Amino acid sequence: MKIAAIGDTHLGYSRFYDDSFIQAKAAFRDADQKADLILFLGDLYDSRVPSIQVLGEAISLFRELKTPVFAIHGNHERRSRGLLNPVGLMESAGLLKHLHMNHEVFEKDGERVFIAGMGNVPDDLAGRAMEKLREKIAPPEDTFSILMLHQSFREFVYGENLPSINDLEPLKYSLYLNGHIHTQKEGREGNFLIPGSTVLTQLTQEETKPKGYLLYDTKEKTHEFVEIPSREFILEELEFEKATPSEISEKTKEMAEAVFRASPEAILRIKLKGTMAQGFRSTDLSIPRAHNLYIDNRMDEKRIKREIMKLRELRESRVSLKEVSEKRLRERLEGKVSFFDPQKLFEHLLEGPETGMEYLKMKRPKRL
Repeated sequence: MKIAAIGDTHLGYSRFYDDSFIQAKAAFRDADQKADLILFLGDLYDSRVPSIQVLGEAISLFRELKTPVFAIHGNHERRSRGLLNPVGLMESAGLLKHLHMNHEVFEKDGERVFIAGMGNVPDDLAGRAMEKLREKIAPPEDTFSILMLHQSFREFVYGENLPSINDLEPLKYSLYLNGHIHTQKEGREGNFLIPGSTVLTQLTQEETKPKGYLLYDTKEKTHEFVEIPSREFILEELEFEKATPSEISEKTKEMAEAVFRASPEAILRIKLKGTMAQGFRSTDLSIPRAHNLYIDNRMDEKRIKREIMKLRELRESRVSLKEVSEKRLRERLEGKVSFFDPQKLFEHLLEGPETGMEYLKMKRPKRL
């Protein structure tokens, strides 16, 4: 049996909106021709509440597919308990099976595959969620089994108290497929696989690699990376010593023009490093503007090292400010309240203090 693993399409991603759809369609349509089953590993959408336009385009794409799709939700789609997330909405429309903390058996030509899923949970709850999954679902020993995940693991992402891929051993699946990490990776001697995203999102060195999906052969126990057409991403660096703003601007303009002459549709990021001439600051730079040109101004980096480190830590931990706030709220309220859900309170507070107060009033115990 051939199984396609696709992850992190981020449909509707604002910076590369068109690419998110063009490249997702390329992956799904190709997999539809080559696979017996498609497994989607989370972050189908970039937003918890996609626009009508984004939903409409996604529905049209999935209606084209003849191959069954099993899916989980990612961190971009995770919502409070009791609220429908957009992947669940796709299941309600009959377009896929949403396997959060659930399983299905897929059979074709006499071959059976057991497939379970765990949609994204906050990093600090991942260990507890995996233990709950182990208690709830046990893969049969005589059947090839796959677990779909959308989590950070410390082998691939920096962060405190992240689970290890070795923590998956007690779950006893034949193959683990993980989303969330946007570049192709593998571990555990090939039975832990990450296809990466289908769209450029973070403009990092690793994202200069091709985009695509994985095609796994359950009989041969082998996989291949299937590359999809995608726009080239080029990352360049320019380093200066005691340079004036005009010198930096001119060199940057020359490099951008050369790259776009060779590859007009490319996405280019240029890192500017080094020191400014005396009397100038990095904010004095007049940065050239061009379509699909992104400038990373790191001139006089030592002077602003503290600010950069803060941003880097946030980026590398892959933890959103919302998730950090949710975690702190849970920690502060754990064991202290029982008449409301802290995460639901947080969702209401995001809409405004008045909405939060209304939620608390509604949940407040009635006096006897």
